[in-house]
Amino acid sequence: MSINFVTAMAVKSFDVPDRKRCPDKAEFDLCTVDDYSVAKLILGPGWRWSESTKPYEQTDACQHHHLGFCISGVLEVETAEGLRSTIHANDTYAIPPGHDEWVVGPEPFVAVEFLGAASFGRRGSRGVHARV
Repeated sequence: MSINFVTAMAVKSFDVPDRKRCPDKAEFDLCTVDDYSVAKLILGPGWRWSESTKPYEQTDACQHHHLGFCISGVLEVETAEGLRSTIHANDTYAIPPGHDEWVVGPEPFVAVEFLGAASFGRRGSRGVHARV
């Protein structure tokens, strides 16, 4: 397990993100505080990684590590091994690379993610993590 240190005070608002990406049926607002990137994800009804984001990422499955907190909506996740899980409002979650995910129902999935956030929706990222 790696050790992380916060080295400076930093406060930013998602009202004015450092970067905004809007791939198909999604919005990723990115803020960097100290050396950490944090993302607010808004995944619209009908969004599915394998249909909406795969063309950008250029991998067979999502290769991002996810660590987050769901604010609202429902997201279904399935690993390459067939393990499935459902994320609901007020759930915290950790998802390893090698999965597909999709929004369930008519409500957008809204979450804040703390790991791998800077690479979300970046064309050709292939799951490689980057800073904002």
